[in-house]
Amino acid sequence: MKLRFLFQFFLAAVVMALITVPLWGQSASKTGPKYDIANEVKIKGVVEEIRDVPGPFEGIHLVVKTDTGTVLVRVAPSDFLKEMDTTFNKGDQVEVVGAKAPDAPEEEILAREITIGNNVLTLRDNKGIPIWAGWKP
Repeated sequence: MKLRFLFQFFLAAVVMALITVPLWGQSASKTGPKYDIANEVKIKGVVEEIRDVPGPFEGIHLVVKTDTGTVLVRVAPSDFLKEMDTTFNKGDQVEVVGAKAPDAPEEEILAREITIGNNVLTLRDNKGIPIWAGWKP
């Protein structure tokens, strides 16, 4: 009887691990660090560099030169921006609304909204949830 109970417990633990581990990885790789509305800021500046960054938090990052310094802006996954037919160019004047990235070694913002001229690109909802979170590449 004890052996049967242990086997059922072990089987349940394995099933739970198989279900939850892929979900943790999927969530982190698709959305990146948590967006904290309490740390939301607005910056204006000029795009100095566009980076297509590989890895767990892959995507387009902009290096924006402001009046006070340089800020790294995390935009969105590259494939998602291609699907949205969105590109950035060096020299673009941008206004970025976003939250300061937690534990970043340099000034870094997770973009919620980017304005270039009259065009507004919304990347996250008003709670900071990325609109690409449910998107399938």
